[in-house]
This record gives sequence, C-alpha cells and structure tokens, in this order.
Amino acid sequence: MVYGGFHETLPSRKVKFQDRFQGKSTRGRRRVSTLSPGRVRRKIHSPFNTPPQSGGKKGNARLTFSPRSSTFRSMGDPFQEVLQNLIPLKPVEGQSKLMPLDRAVRTFVEPGMTLHLGIACIPPNAVVYELVRQFRGRDPRFTLVALGLTTVSSLLVHAGLLRKAVTTYLGDSYPSPGPNPVFQEAYRKGTLEIQHWSLLSFVERLKAGALGMGFLPTRSLLGSSMEKDNRADFAAADDPFRPGGKLGLVGAVHADLPVYHALAADPQGNALFAPPYAENLYGALGSERGVIVTAEKIVSTDFLRANAGYVRLPGCRVLAVCEVPWGGHPSGASAHGIAGVEGYGVDNPFVAVLRQACKKKKTLDAWMEDWVFSCPDHRAYLGRLGPERMRNLKDKARPDAWKEDCDSLPPRGKVPEPANALERMVIAAMREIMSRVRENRYRTLLAGIGASNLAAWMGTYFLRQEGYEVDVMAEVGFFGYLPRPADPFIFNLSNIPTCKMLTDISEILGVLAGGRNQRCLGALSAAQVDRWGNLNSTLIPPHLLITGSGGANDVASGASEVLVLVPQSPFRVVPEVPYITAPGQRVRTLVTTLGRFEKVGGDRDFTLTA
Repeated sequence: MVYGGFHETLPSRKVKFQDRFQGKSTRGRRRVSTLSPGRVRRKIHSPFNTPPQSGGKKGNARLTFSPRSSTFRSMGDPFQEVLQNLIPLKPVEGQSKLMPLDRAVRTFVEPGMTLHLGIACIPPNAVVYELVRQFRGRDPRFTLVALGLTTVSSLLVHAGLLRKAVTTYLGDSYPSPGPNPVFQEAYRKGTLEIQHWSLLSFVERLKAGALGMGFLPTRSLLGSSMEKDNRADFAAADDPFRPGGKLGLVGAVHADLPVYHALAADPQGNALFAPPYAENLYGALGSERGVIVTAEKIVSTDFLRANAGYVRLPGCRVLAVCEVPWGGHPSGASAHGIAGVEGYGVDNPFVAVLRQACKKKKTLDAWMEDWVFSCPDHRAYLGRLGPERMRNLKDKARPDAWKEDCDSLPPRGKVPEPANALERMVIAAMREIMSRVRENRYRTLLAGIGASNLAAWMGTYFLRQEGYEVDVMAEVGFFGYLPRPADPFIFNLSNIPTCKMLTDISEILGVLAGGRNQRCLGALSAAQVDRWGNLNSTLIPPHLLITGSGGANDVASGASEVLVLVPQSPFRVVPEVPYITAPGQRVRTLVTTLGRFEKVGGDRDFTLTA
C-alpha cells in the first residue's frame, strides 16, 4: 500500500512480522499501490521490505529517501533513514498561495459579495485602496462587515462601492472622535443602509459563525434601540439557568470573503498577528469560502514555529497571501515583543489631511486622484509616501518615541487662568472617578473615547500616587496600561509596551468589564444623554447619523457602575434621547460643564448635587 509515497508489500503467503527485519526472503511477495488498486509492481520500494543488495548481509540493507519520487532506496538502517529524511521539519511547508494584491482582488472579489475587513492587528487599508481602484464606476453593491468604518473607509462609500454596512462605528477618530461627512451624506440620501451593533455583540456574531452555531448569548443590546432595529438577527430571551434573568441572542454572521492584514505570514498563509487582537480571527474562521491575507512580511514556516504563540490563522483557511509592506498605512503597526518584524507609527498628519478632504466632494475627489488613482498599485503608493516619511514613522514605533513627541510640543509657559469650561468638566470628572474607585473599591477602569478618556487617565495617575492601584483597560485589548504623554488618542500604540496584558474585545468587554467577578467602573462620553442616563451616539431620526455605539453599550450593560461626561447644552443634555445607544440603568453619575448630577438613592433620574 502507499502512504504518502511509501510502499508496503502484500505477501502471497503468511510471513511473520519480524521476518521483515531479519532479512528473510521476500520472494513471491506482491507490491500493490492504493493509487492504482490491483496493479502489481515488480520492484519493491518498501523501507521495511527491501531485499539485501548483492554481497550485502541480510537485514543490513541501506535505504535512501528520494524526495522527488517519495521512495526509499536500499542503502542502510531503515529506522535511521526515516529519522534523517522523513522526520525533520521543512523550513517552508505547504502549497504556496503567494500572489500580488491586485491579482488576488481580481480573482476572488465578486460584485454583490459580503466582504469582511477584519481587524485583528492592523486594518487592511491597502485593500481598501485596491478595491476602489478596481471597482469604481461598476456599482458592485458590496455589503461590508467591519468593526468600524473610519476615515480611510469613507473612500469605499464615496466611490459608491457599498450598499450596506454592518458595523459598530462610522466616523473619524483622530484627532478626536466625530461624524464623517461622507457617511452622513450617504445615510441622509439613503444610498447606504447601516446595521448598528456594539463591539462585543459584533464579535459574538463573528464567533458564532466560526463555531458553526446559529447564535450566541449576550448581555449587550438589551434595552437599547439596537434590540428593536436588529430583530432579524437579535432576540431577547429568558435565561433558562437563572430564574428571572434575561439575555440576548445574537445571530451568526458569515462573510463571503474576509480580508485580514497580518504582521507576517508564510507562503501557505499561516499568519502571525501581534496583540491586541481586537475582534480576533473569528471572521476569517467562519467565512464561507476562505480568506485573503495581506502581510507586512513573508517569512518561513520556521519563523512562525519560533513565534507560534502569535500565529492566529492557519493556512488551510487561506485563499491567497499577498506581501504588502505598510499595508495598514496610515494606521500604525505594532510589533511589540516579536523579533524579526518591524512596526511603524500612525501617520497622524496623513489622517488629518484626509479628514479635512472628506468635508467636500471636490477636495475628496482630488485627494483620491492623488493617492489612489494616480498610484496604479501599492508600490507606487509607497513611492509617493517617500523613504524619509517612512523612516520617521518607523522611528515612532519605538517604545520611547513619546519622549520626542513631548519635546516637539510648543514651550510650556505659565498655564493660562482660568481653565475653560471643558477643562473644568474633565477635572471634575477625574475627581469623581477617584472618589468612586476609592468608595466602591473598583479594581478596573474602562475609559471610552473622548473627554472621559482624559479624565480616567489623570485619575489613574493620582490614585497611584495615593497607593491605590487600578488597572485601566481599553476595549480593543489593552489591560493594565499607563497612558504615555503627548498623544491623547485612546488606542495610541505607545501605550502598548506599558500593558500588563494584551488580549481582545471578548475578554476586555465580555469578562473583565462585564463578567462574573468584575469590579469595573466605566467612564463614557456621548453625543446626548437624558434624565435617566440613556446615551445616544448613533443617530437622530430620521436622517442625522452621528457615529455609533463602539463599546459604549457593552460597558453600560456590564460594568458595575458608569460615569458619563457630556458638555451641557440643550442639544446634548435632553429630557429623552431619540435613540438609545446605551441604556442608563447602570449610569449613576453625569458630569457636565455646569455641574454634577447623580441618581440619589433608588431614583431612576438625575438630581443636581454639585
């Protein structure tokens, strides 16, 4: 029989097993291949059944392995030959799936598909550019499943490639979070359908798909407008194991074709990702057809073996592998803790220019002509970036690069007096956070994007001065980090080397901020808040898109207590929000530019207390 190219003889008479290793006669034996049943071959190639060579001693035949024919030749000790030729690992294994990015998109992306741009390490921004190059003017009517659509993703909408977005956030994030005019215009005109989810419920849908299950339970979305809007994919149910308990059920989501950008991959597609893992690889593992992997660097399988703890995607699920250095630009790439692969910092000036261009159709058209259509491929795009800019971005990936950022700030003179209203609000919220942490002995602090983040960061440093250690978390997978000065962006890559643990959204939002033993205080900002503490950051019916939940709903649904920061105005602080992004049951404190509001005793609504 044949097993991977090795042959075993079928004796025509009874032969004891040990005869094969004692040089006894093999006359009369037939060799039959399972590749061609019934065919008799004359030559015997079995490593365990080879007759001695002329003049040789019985039982002492030499064997050699021929990789081309996958057979052994009679020359020596069979066992030693197997150890030398069969057992050793190959430096590079598996069928190569390497191909250029433009070819991978032409081969595997079809109009009408549900695409998933996954984020488990680095956003696949080079793929966004390539999709726009190949499908502009063709009305492909893609459905896009993505954790968030940020500034770069607006190109897909502006070019008319998307029919529907399944996501948790649509907007800009740098230098501060806010609505993006491209998304707002598409929503207002009705050219883009949007299905809103929270971060955790979005990941749970992907995970259900990867597990081959129709749904997974969640504590998120209950009591929010998303519970009603997503009836086709969400259901509220009684908890069968906790009398009186309620839970949500999120339906599985499967993309036709996911795309992920890895830090490194081998030619077969086994892919390495550096934490934090954000949504993780559930979207790739639950896809219908397979996944396209783009990677900063193509490496050997031996390199992956040496870093196996970071390999998150097996090559058997991969359709194509594309080497795309700087494939996440203008986003950054962290390679913290992984030798042999370089990272790079976020290109903040690039993002700021693109955000400004998004304000008008004419300026965005001009930007796309310069950076997308005038660059026929990714290599041309990198040429336009230029080596000096790329060197500077690589330098920003150093753990201590924040020190140079501090040195580049304008001279710090005397702090102007008095502080403005927003600064006073942040300071008041910081003091309230510190008080709540001490009073209720909270052990973790999850800060959302915006002013709440600054208040939580400052409070953490002052609490540590008092000897009270609280671990700060960020929803994409940061745990126990201490924010670096200079850049206040919540997911600043300079904070990664300070983390005690790097994980993913499921563990941060599902367990550490909302699980059984959590002692977590959430600090959130929002576009609107009402007298019951309900938050709205999603939309104002019928046509005004804001951004989306992000992780706000998950924090408000799972943390022990939530504090909210919102500047006071008739538009921001309202009697009742028109859309509930996050329910207010766990929101106990509201800090505004005019005062502090609390839910006193068992009250459901706020009272001005300071």
